Amino acid sequence: MKKIIYLCIIALFASCSDDYVDILPKGKTIPESTDDLAMLLNYTNDINSLDVNSSVQADDVTIPEFMLPFSANATIKAYTWQDYLYTDAEQDADWVACYLSISRANFVLQNLDTYTPGNEFDVDYTKGRALFVRANYYFYLVNGYGKHYNAATAETDLAVPLLLEMDINASQARSTVQEVYSQVIEDLETAIPLLKDSAPHRTWASKAAAYGLLGRVYLYQEKYVLAQEYSKKALDLYSTLTDYNTFSYVSGTNSSKGVIGYESNALSNEENLFVVESGNYRTELFYSEGLINTFDKAKDLRFWYFASDYDQTDAYLDGYFMATTGGQEPFSGINVPEVYLNYCEALMKQSSDDRTQALTYLNMLRKNRYDSATYADFASTDDSTVLAEIMLERRRELRFSSNRWFDMKRLGLTASRTVDGETFTITGSSNNYVWAIPLNVMALNELLVQNERGL
Repeated sequence: MKKIIYLCIIALFASCSDDYVDILPKGKTIPESTDDLAMLLNYTNDINSLDVNSSVQADDVTIPEFMLPFSANATIKAYTWQDYLYTDAEQDADWVACYLSISRANFVLQNLDTYTPGNEFDVDYTKGRALFVRANYYFYLVNGYGKHYNAATAETDLAVPLLLEMDINASQARSTVQEVYSQVIEDLETAIPLLKDSAPHRTWASKAAAYGLLGRVYLYQEKYVLAQEYSKKALDLYSTLTDYNTFSYVSGTNSSKGVIGYESNALSNEENLFVVESGNYRTELFYSEGLINTFDKAKDLRFWYFASDYDQTDAYLDGYFMATTGGQEPFSGINVPEVYLNYCEALMKQSSDDRTQALTYLNMLRKNRYDSATYADFASTDDSTVLAEIMLERRRELRFSSNRWFDMKRLGLTASRTVDGETFTITGSSNNYVWAIPLNVMALNELLVQNERGL
């Protein structure tokens, strides 16, 4: 089979403009077979690259005063929840990444039935992978650039343009939150029978990842019975957790110098179902005081091995805690710990909750995260206490990922930060929980309506 390095039609605004950039490098080959189409989904720099906007917006991150002079202007704008994260001369990396992946998926879906059958990749599996990719990135888009799902307003709340086929002449208005969610669910339901239970690579979709994503979708919609059902289906297929009790320090007790046993490579980490990272390595990432105070510092191995108030030279950080080993690469994929927590939250938020089952699965996660010498299962007969602990574990476990930003949004949380003497506050009703449609995208299509801005 011809080796394909092919870039699909790339658009700065993939669904709202006729200003596409059609790039086919000289010497490369246009796809001709279904194997070639499958190869388009293997380009991890597109399909598995995302999550720039939320990387410093969530309340689990702080930028110490001594780091502010070294922080990029775009970083400070995101950190202080400004109206616009990008100027009209800049690209919104998340918007471009999402629509580039969607365009690849659409190209595959549009041509899979007419191209010459290949010998290397199963056609049904390729279709399932493309549907999963499209669903995954529309879900990120609707939660980034649309309001959080509200059943009472989802049919009128604007989200993003919903492009389901390649049409380089299309200009399209924004679809509603409900329309995008409905498409995401339809794509995942269609994909699941076509996918393999587990994927040969963590950058490829699997049935377990699709079940996990569908569980997350229903959790965000507050359809807790369905969130429970699909999260459990994911765990029934794959539920591997890494026991942090097997880790040790490279030197002394300063985790900044390294941790033995932790697999920092997301592609090799056994807990990951579907890997999506930004590709932007965040150096000297610091825990917020609020996050660091959620840990039991004497027993929680996540605090022991992934936070340090000393740097690699053993210099004291004056009360700040640096993220070590894990967390520097913004993660917005799907992993097993999130599915456990989605399942537990869904169990507890139903009209008739199942506290016993929620505690069972919560403690399956906890026993792999706390010092075995002193570990005891979390137990309570009070529903609100159990749910509160699940949400705390969610904050600890999913730290520094896009999950925390979207959790803040769906839970309507308030956060404040002070930069250069000025305090910035985002509340549950702040417009800036919804990202602005990129200004350069707005300029390309008069059908678009901008999101309301302002804290």
